[in-house]
Amino acid sequence: MNRKQFQQVAKIGLPTVLAIVVTYFLLKQIDLQEIPQTLSRLSIEALLIGFIAYCLLVLAKTLRFRALLNLESRVHHIFPILALHTFWGNILPMRTGDISYVYLMQRRQKVEATQGIASLLVASLIDLVLLMGLVIATAWRLRTELRETFSGSVLYLLPLLVGSSLIAAVVAVYAVPNVCLRFASRWAAPLLHLDVRPVSWGVNKGLEVLQQLMAFRSNRRFLEVWLYSLLCLVIRFGFQCYLVIEMGIAIPMIEVLFALTFTNVFNLFPVQTVGNFGTTEFPFVWLLHHFGTSVETATVAGFSLHILILLYCLPLGAYGSLTNSRFRKKMKS
Repeated sequence: MNRKQFQQVAKIGLPTVLAIVVTYFLLKQIDLQEIPQTLSRLSIEALLIGFIAYCLLVLAKTLRFRALLNLESRVHHIFPILALHTFWGNILPMRTGDISYVYLMQRRQKVEATQGIASLLVASLIDLVLLMGLVIATAWRLRTELRETFSGSVLYLLPLLVGSSLIAAVVAVYAVPNVCLRFASRWAAPLLHLDVRPVSWGVNKGLEVLQQLMAFRSNRRFLEVWLYSLLCLVIRFGFQCYLVIEMGIAIPMIEVLFALTFTNVFNLFPVQTVGNFGTTEFPFVWLLHHFGTSVETATVAGFSLHILILLYCLPLGAYGSLTNSRFRKKMKS
């Protein structure tokens, strides 16, 4: 096995092992029958409302990337790409599901790979800013419960610094793009002088992505992108809290919201396992347990919600795949 093959195996194998280990220890804490029992409390109406909300979330993502990339294509042409991206993003580890978005945008919308990567970075940056704001807001509501676990600097100062730094970076890219590009080029120069092909390739690609980020600043729809991002945030957390309520899980919604926010911040980074099992439940259960919720209740809530989201992903993934197959046949003919 050569180095490249080893890296490919490790990229899938290590997250898979991690998912199995973490999931095993979490499920060991509960009676497995509790998960189907909890899911069975959901009415058909609640399941349908949850699925419609999930589709609206993908639609909001579609509108966001359409505005971000300034695409002229109609929404129904871009929606299948985001549907498939959402499916693979929930299945594949280490954010490798993002490859489907870059590939399909390049193939179906003629978006350059570097531009596609840059749009994902911008979207993640905006999401992180909004999530930091939600962390601060929910932490303030839970300041009494969190005082014994976290210091004020962790709860408020750190998210405020991260959020402010990200906003400053956005403002800098918008206001003084040439200065930002010169600064990045200056830092990249020593790495390029090493004359090591993988390093120079990575640095050059990074500079290309940065140039694409600069291009977004002139997009008149930038405010629209922020509004769609805010809409994504409201729908994502709104329908998940709704499902928790409908499942009859006795956890205060403000605590659920804080745990979901923290989990989403955690999962913005490439730390996901296969199916996101373990890396989604662990921070969720850990935080709820610190609020006084039993490990059993928190674990059942986390896995039940996760299973529902995966079930919602399946028809969206099937729709995206079917549409992509039709596109391929059309291109061949």
